[in-house]
Amino acid sequence: MAENLTATATTNPQPNTCVDAQCSCDVIWSLAQQFAMRQIVTHAPVHNHMPDYREDDPQVSGTQLEKEAPAFVTDPEVRARRIAAAYARVFLEDFHLGAKGGSKGNFVGRFYWLGLGAFASKQVAATLALWRVKYGARWSELRAGLGRGNLWLFNDVLPWFYGYAAGADTFEKCAQSRDSRNFVDQVATNFTRQKSHAESIDKIPCEIDGDTGLKKFRLGYLRHTSLVGDGFAAVNQWEKAADKARPAIAFSHLLAIAKHEQGEVLQGLIYDEPAFQRWLNMQRVALSASDDTAIHSSMEAMRYGLSDGSDIALSLLLRALVPNLQLVLTSGDTTDDAEFQSNAPDRLVLQDYQKRMDWIQKAAMKYHGLMQGDRRETMIGYLKDIRNWGDRPDNS
Repeated sequence: MAENLTATATTNPQPNTCVDAQCSCDVIWSLAQQFAMRQIVTHAPVHNHMPDYREDDPQVSGTQLEKEAPAFVTDPEVRARRIAAAYARVFLEDFHLGAKGGSKGNFVGRFYWLGLGAFASKQVAATLALWRVKYGARWSELRAGLGRGNLWLFNDVLPWFYGYAAGADTFEKCAQSRDSRNFVDQVATNFTRQKSHAESIDKIPCEIDGDTGLKKFRLGYLRHTSLVGDGFAAVNQWEKAADKARPAIAFSHLLAIAKHEQGEVLQGLIYDEPAFQRWLNMQRVALSASDDTAIHSSMEAMRYGLSDGSDIALSLLLRALVPNLQLVLTSGDTTDDAEFQSNAPDRLVLQDYQKRMDWIQKAAMKYHGLMQGDRRETMIGYLKDIRNWGDRPDNS
């Protein structure tokens, strides 16, 4: 065991007695970060489609810390699917700290954001799988930005859920002390081996006003913000609430974490980056040039001999090449069922936090309607499918 995990306590001569030895907050967050990293490595043993993090007891223990260097997945599409699987598994409480049945009761649904997060990460993977994104030189900025955002959001957000699952009292005690600079030695070393660590870690989070997106403080190093606190206060409230009150509480949790995700992590990490903004602007221009109004105008020009039709062909090509901004709420990359689609507004300025959140809130409402209505079991089934992607082999 590492030196900083050693605990000492006074013994007594009475048989069958125990003395509590508590982990420090730095150890809790080190274990939480290690749990996240284990989901995206190729060297770990596999059990039931996931890197094998089973422990002897359903509790946090210093003996869980790894001693070896990790071999991280390098293909961003595979990594995004593994991340989706990890989100789905924790949402389903299917991990060693999960509260599913037994004395804790069935708490599936308390980590509501993770269900939507699983679908969103799956959609990132679907975009990264497109041939023009995967192989086209002009799409490199999109590929790099999506991959980086997906990875470092995951590094930020999943350990918060692990920390809460370790116990609400533990979370309350330790939330303010999370700081990646304070991880125990081996975890800190492994953590810095991840792609884009050096240029990402001091940017996330940047605390914001959740309604306006106005930046308050650049914190970095995965530290706590008020929105994170609000999100997990709602989880605690959900656990204590009657069944009828739980849906509204779950949705408030989802929105708090979504604001943290979009404004405090992704905004500064990718949406404020000039290279990524250039691609977003190009996409918006291409889509506006290929919309129905533009094509109709071109057809009218052809009718009067003012066009040879090449602009229509170009517009149709652009429409085929530029990925739609769409969230598909199934385990598939696409669907023809409008009930399980959420499409972004035309010409959405995606780098604008408030405009982006308007769409995300609509997508969240669609997710909420499906999860709270007669489609709940269908949605749970899709998340169970996604859960089984955790051992996808690396393609790079």
